[in-house]
Amino acid sequence: MTRDRAGATGEIERGGLGARYRMVLKAYPKGRRRDELLDTLLEAAPSDRRRPTVREGVNLVRHGMRARLGRPASKGVVVLAALVALIGGFLGAAVSARAAWEFALDHPSGKALEAISGTIFPGVRAHAEPAGDELFHDVSERSTAEVLLRGHDEDFEFSAVTITPDKWFIPGDYRSWTTEAQERLVREGWQVGDAEVTGATWIATGEIDDSGRTFSATRDGLAIKVESMTDVVDTPAGSFYASVRLDRLTPGFVDAATVLGMLAGALIGWLVTGWASRRTEFARTAPRTTTLLSSVVALVFLVPQALLGLAILVSDTISGGPPIKPFWSLTMTYGYGCALAGIAAFAVALIAAALARRPAPDPAAETP
Repeated sequence: MTRDRAGATGEIERGGLGARYRMVLKAYPKGRRRDELLDTLLEAAPSDRRRPTVREGVNLVRHGMRARLGRPASKGVVVLAALVALIGGFLGAAVSARAAWEFALDHPSGKALEAISGTIFPGVRAHAEPAGDELFHDVSERSTAEVLLRGHDEDFEFSAVTITPDKWFIPGDYRSWTTEAQERLVREGWQVGDAEVTGATWIATGEIDDSGRTFSATRDGLAIKVESMTDVVDTPAGSFYASVRLDRLTPGFVDAATVLGMLAGALIGWLVTGWASRRTEFARTAPRTTTLLSSVVALVFLVPQALLGLAILVSDTISGGPPIKPFWSLTMTYGYGCALAGIAAFAVALIAAALARRPAPDPAAETP
């Protein structure tokens, strides 16, 4: 029996295909284009299809995100949107990671910390000194207002705990002590790395003057770095100096939050660029030029920081070790003035776009 198009479309709609297509078509800006595409897709879809294919979905999202930028003949707007998305991804990752770290476990204290100290320094009185009582440590101890105005000190980093012997120096041979410390940690369930030779490098030969050892170990979300050395000033003969730095590894939920924040930030950056682009596409010269020039200035200030920060994030993730500094730290220290200037320039661009005259409304625009 032959059925007209309306009947066939209604049957497919009842199967849920129409609703699923509409969801994917949200990638396109509001307007008649969505309805035209929906009609075409429903008409071309086989009668037994219940959801868009992967290829259709990817294609629709790709073209829809491009359509949101407007200016179909321009390649520059795509580059601009990609760079803004890069910055948005970096900011989203930084904000999400910073918030997620608040839920991480504190450094061990009390008996748990004493057990770690006793394993590394058996029979030796040692003390633990936390570098900062909060998540981060800033040597200058700047207030929130000072941070907002000037950023953090250059030594801004994650807080850590340092364990050292009360008498500073331990009698004996640092080589055998290091080997024994590794063995004790292994017995306590730590994953212990190989010891590396440390010391000054001879300029003539490039060889290391063997004067110490260092190794790392991890367990239960914690990481320790153990160092022994004989080149500390006033080290007594036949003795050596030893220290331990205790850090936290990045929890899995922080990594997940970082990725989600990066994706969300990149999407917001792309959509905001599309909004500003479409808003100024047919605007007068003044708001269009102001939006463009302010955006370019902001990119000059912020793109290098975003690239460097994301590179540090990737490096920290690949290394698998504890993060000593947050991946956005250089933005909050050396680049803070440039970061403020870039944010201010973006604010000017958005204000100029908002004040631009709107294009003629689309009579077939959808109601959100």
